[in-house]
Amino acid sequence: MRFQRLPSLAVSLTAFCLPLLGMQAARAGDVITSVPTLHVVVPGLESQAQLADRLRAQGYQDVIMSSVYPSPADPYPWQNPTLTSHPEQTPVHDGWNGVAFKNGQVFQVYADH
Repeated sequence: MRFQRLPSLAVSLTAFCLPLLGMQAARAGDVITSVPTLHVVVPGLESQAQLADRLRAQGYQDVIMSSVYPSPADPYPWQNPTLTSHPEQTPVHDGWNGVAFKNGQVFQVYADH
């Protein structure tokens, strides 16, 4: 008897939850937008200047690397000259490293080791 009741319970829960999931998806679709990202693999120790040179060789322009991640307090660190002034001394870190432009779009640059 327990196993016969389980499918009906699952069907009931599914019927109850589907409209809620649909409403959440519609709300999320209104808020979330697609941001162009560029994921690069850094095989070893590399400076942000070296990474920027590699990206320029692939056709990206105006590559700006930052020594810190974006945060609520500073959502655009690539616009702060003190955070972008020494890419030759700043090692590439895992995650977000800066921005690069290509074909009129801004790409967020993410690195993985």
